[in-house]
Amino acid sequence: MDYSALIKDYLDDANGHLNVFDSALLSLEKGGYKKDILINILGALHTLKGNSGMMGFESLKTYIHHVEEILKKVDDNSIELGQALDTLLDSANVLRNALQWIGKNPTFTPDLMENILALQKKLEGSGDASENQRVDLASYLGTKTDTIKVDFKRLDSLLNLVGELVIFKTRLNQIETQAKGAINDKSFAKDLNEGLELMGKTISELQEGIMKARMLPVSYVFNKFPRMIRDLAKSQGKEIQLIFEGEDTELDKTVIDELEEPLLHIIRNAIDHGIEVSRDRVNKGKNQKGTIVLSAAQESNYVIIKVKDDGRGIDFDTVRRAGIDKGLIKSEDSFDKDNILSLIFSAGFTTKQEATDVSGRGIGLDVVSKNISKLNGHVIVESIHEKGTTFTLKLPLNLAIIPALMAETGGEVYAIPMSAIDESIKVREEDIHIINNHEVIRFRERVIPVVRLAEFFGLNREKQKKFYLVIVSKAEKRIAIAVDRLRGQQEIVIKPLDDTFGKSYGIAGASILGDGRIVLIIDVMSFYEKKEVLAGV
Repeated sequence: MDYSALIKDYLDDANGHLNVFDSALLSLEKGGYKKDILINILGALHTLKGNSGMMGFESLKTYIHHVEEILKKVDDNSIELGQALDTLLDSANVLRNALQWIGKNPTFTPDLMENILALQKKLEGSGDASENQRVDLASYLGTKTDTIKVDFKRLDSLLNLVGELVIFKTRLNQIETQAKGAINDKSFAKDLNEGLELMGKTISELQEGIMKARMLPVSYVFNKFPRMIRDLAKSQGKEIQLIFEGEDTELDKTVIDELEEPLLHIIRNAIDHGIEVSRDRVNKGKNQKGTIVLSAAQESNYVIIKVKDDGRGIDFDTVRRAGIDKGLIKSEDSFDKDNILSLIFSAGFTTKQEATDVSGRGIGLDVVSKNISKLNGHVIVESIHEKGTTFTLKLPLNLAIIPALMAETGGEVYAIPMSAIDESIKVREEDIHIINNHEVIRFRERVIPVVRLAEFFGLNREKQKKFYLVIVSKAEKRIAIAVDRLRGQQEIVIKPLDDTFGKSYGIAGASILGDGRIVLIIDVMSFYEKKEVLAGV
């Protein structure tokens, strides 16, 4: 594997540990033996040793191991500190020289065999007095770094300020429109327009820069699963290979932090329910080793993450029977495949008769659905029986500034996150039908429950002959939200509601428009939690 791309990160980290080593040795030279200082040195060297091994610098790793052994002998009084100090200071220079050569040539692999042999003799008590390692004075300065560590709260604060600028930019654009109508001066209008365009471009670049600073590659999450998959597969007598695709795709850190648990449940589900044991796979004409593909790709302002397995797939009849047994559906209900798939996200749903330490408690996919919805994303499931299953997670790149559809109803304007919207349509009142006392609409060969936003929030409104339906989805479930008018799409800055408001049902937060008006952001998840809506779904 080519680790050259990681060299810069390795050197930044290594120089930090070397500085700790140097400072601690000087403290020991000045103040004598102190247990806590020795522990700090061993901690820094242990990390540097592990990182060196990961980068393939085996000689450097072995050398550091021998330095650790000398420090341990100092700790247990096998070697006096005074006798070992010169050797330890010299070893720091050996490490410094090696890091300097790696910095000059990233393909360079240090060969410290002579130095290792010298330390071995020292450990055996047969080595001569340490010969000072010659070192370039410039190497004491270390390699230049182009990275710094920043508290994430500072980036949050900067993003909030950028959000305010986005609001002010929208406001100034509105003022420009008003000024053009009030002032009949073409030269002034041109200068104003050019100035606002330049300011808008600068704000957009600043916003993009702050966003990039908050980004992490999804490999940060992906790399946590190989060991888990290996252990679970072994415990169930299965052979499974894990394949990564697009692991360099980047996501906002806040999204990354919330992504771990949903992926954990989906992958665990694939291992326990999806992938068959080798014998069964061979009997089906499959490769004896099952495959799980974990992939990521960016599409516009969203990241698409897929977990795909080549296991037994979902048996729709089994899921339907389990849904009937648990009282989630009635035996006389006619359910298509999409509706049956939506059952697997129900709380407490499982097709297993007995719970194990891996699954069977009915909490896994329910957690996936809820957590992804909190991120303003949604889940899509595709499955072919005996071929495999694919879970697709559609997530926004960040959670602070999002595209939203502005919708008006009952004289109020609300923002609906675009990540939850499938499409919007214009309908007439006669297109709405009543089934079991619930309003529904037939759309694309499916019957979808209708929720009137004004009634949901208790607003007064006059019935209109024509209005709009915004089709939103959560996993395989869809709901049509009825509104009077659509005001277009725009980027909004999410502001959390103050605790003094209490829990605001159906509201995820608020945003400020360019004209100073406050709009409430719809919590799409709440529509699915309302009992009468669930009955319609």
